[in-house]
Amino acid sequence: MQNGGFQNAIHITSGHFTSHKSFLPDDQYGVCLDNIVKGCSDMIVRNPEGEILIGRRNVHPQPDWWYIGGRIMPGESPAQSCSRLVTRELGLLIEAERFEPICCMSQVWGMREQAPQNHGTCDINLVLTVELTAEEADGLKLDAQEYHESKWTSAREVEEGDYHPALRYSAKSLRTHMKLKDLRAATDAGGDDAAVAALAREYVALLAPPELGETAYKIRSPEKGYEGKVSVALM
Repeated sequence: MQNGGFQNAIHITSGHFTSHKSFLPDDQYGVCLDNIVKGCSDMIVRNPEGEILIGRRNVHPQPDWWYIGGRIMPGESPAQSCSRLVTRELGLLIEAERFEPICCMSQVWGMREQAPQNHGTCDINLVLTVELTAEEADGLKLDAQEYHESKWTSAREVEEGDYHPALRYSAKSLRTHMKLKDLRAATDAGGDDAAVAALAREYVALLAPPELGETAYKIRSPEKGYEGKVSVALM
């Protein structure tokens, strides 16, 4: 898959669906994780200055800097999932309609929280973004059970820094998504051809695929005594 945000993303319901989700004890959930690829919705949360929020997690599979997010529940759209999760993770009430999809990826993890931990877990991650108001950005509160540290930083700093490739890919996809919005706005406003062409070239340049193979980044968690290599391939 090439780098870049979705031009369009849809959620389809075929027939009548009623969710029958239930809480599974860890032993049963562990068996499920051995046999399924779970869907997750993760968020690039932005403040009015354009910075993005990342948190350092306490738990596997990524006990390091990561998104805000989690598992999609049956019947939820990814945006509805984000709306629920942003309340759980940050204490904010945000309508699903405010979330915009930017990219997706497939992930295989060597560890998980549920026993046996070294069985790992596999995910399909859908990444969405939302811009907070100043009041929301000032009032958010991370779940201390999930995160022990957080910070606001720029998308470019994440893209170019020592972070998990998924975060770096998503940060670049956010910049791609925003550049496409600029291009559409310029086109809709009847901007001159030279300006539109310049935006189009900048957009296409951002679509370059990520570096493939084993990366310099390693998952490091002194608290858990864990270190893991990370490699990247195209879907």
